[in-house]
Amino acid sequence: MGTKPLLVDGKEHIKIFNDTYNVKAQVETLGGFSAHAGQNELVEWVSNFDESARVALVHGDPQALEALSQRLWKEKNIATDIPQVGHCIAF
Repeated sequence: MGTKPLLVDGKEHIKIFNDTYNVKAQVETLGGFSAHAGQNELVEWVSNFDESARVALVHGDPQALEALSQRLWKEKNIATDIPQVGHCIAF
């Protein structure tokens, strides 16, 4: 059984473990990128964000996420979050 893309579908409220939460995030999808886009393309794309944007890296193996996070910081001065299971990112 697959999961429904509630956030991508624009839901304003979601239920997690029987608790309802207001969605406060702005969710964007990458129609022009492969889910396996290379680091160069991802770094270029992210570097176009407003400097106040927060970036969460959530898809990929831990070593690749860490490498991308370090590259974004070193090359573009962009800090990222790499959430772990059960981790909450507050904005």
